Amino acid sequence: MAAISGLDATTPIYAQQINNFTGELFKVGGQRTPLLSAVGGLNGGKTLNSTYWQFQVDDDAKVTSEPDKGGEGGAPTEYLGRKRAAYTYVTQIFHKGVQMTYTALASTGNQNPFDLSANAIEFSDGQGGTTAGDKLALFGGSAVADEFAVQMEKAMTKLAREVEWFLFNGSFSDGAHATPGSGTREMWGVDHWVNQNKNSSNTADLNPLGGNCYYNDANGDGSGSARVLSFDAIAGAMKLLYDAHAPLKQPVLCVSPKQLLDLNTELIGGNVGITGAIIPRDRNVAGIDIDTVVTPFGSIGLMVIDPDIMPTGSAFILDLAFIQPVFTNIPGYGTVFVRDIDQDANARVGKAIYMEMGAEFGPPSYHCKIQAVA
Repeated sequence: MAAISGLDATTPIYAQQINNFTGELFKVGGQRTPLLSAVGGLNGGKTLNSTYWQFQVDDDAKVTSEPDKGGEGGAPTEYLGRKRAAYTYVTQIFHKGVQMTYTALASTGNQNPFDLSANAIEFSDGQGGTTAGDKLALFGGSAVADEFAVQMEKAMTKLAREVEWFLFNGSFSDGAHATPGSGTREMWGVDHWVNQNKNSSNTADLNPLGGNCYYNDANGDGSGSARVLSFDAIAGAMKLLYDAHAPLKQPVLCVSPKQLLDLNTELIGGNVGITGAIIPRDRNVAGIDIDTVVTPFGSIGLMVIDPDIMPTGSAFILDLAFIQPVFTNIPGYGTVFVRDIDQDANARVGKAIYMEMGAEFGPPSYHCKIQAVA
């Protein structure tokens, strides 16, 4: 935790006021939170003095047939008013606490810092209490210099992983109709964001304001059985993005570990008609080492997302250049900060990590969901 900006290394963390946790949020999860780490490191995010904001999307000026030719002295052949849409985003409250008894804070010299017993393995609850494990022939444990700092770091890691979950799965709620103090706001996640007015791989006329969805099922329309992810599916999704005029500035393919194994199996199988390849760990995005996937439409990055975070049955091609974290600034505190929790009555010391955060994804048409992946 010494890397936290503003942390005094000579003072225990439980005795400090820390108002700058934003950088730690982006890096603490590392390879386990690749999307958060990458977009935070790339774009840094933006700060608001509100809990919601709007993002305007214009349609693309596509040429779908031979344009009309103007005549001398004639009227305009077309009035070029373009469609626009305004999508609303919100920041979501993330609030996690850590507490510990004064005795636990003082017991840094104990060989086993928890409750001594006949159990060789004990599990800390992070608050000075323990749960006994299996009884073994050996006894002992490893004390840590600052148990509270350990628990704070683990809480920060858990918070980062929860943010990563909402980056993919958030379903959006503005909380506008809830009773004050009881409502909850939920940020957009890419799974629901890309579904806005979505363009499917079996749709002839594309909605220029919508996201893109490539059907990977046997029928190619979402009605058939799901199939394993293949390089053909990735190429089909890339074609859909090109058809939607997506800029593809920094696209990455997000897959689960199982989906990566399926792609690797296809490579090992030696199919001469294969439409891609994987180059291991040959690029670095904001400190995250990622692979490269070669497609007929160019090379894109590859991120492996934890299966407990990745939406079931889906893979995604996301353009990182248009994704950024967004924070509500709390006056006097900042964006991601630690505050004291009054626990003196319970002979404990406590702190809470607090932030209000959302994410902006740019136009839905810049991303693609690969659906019906077995």
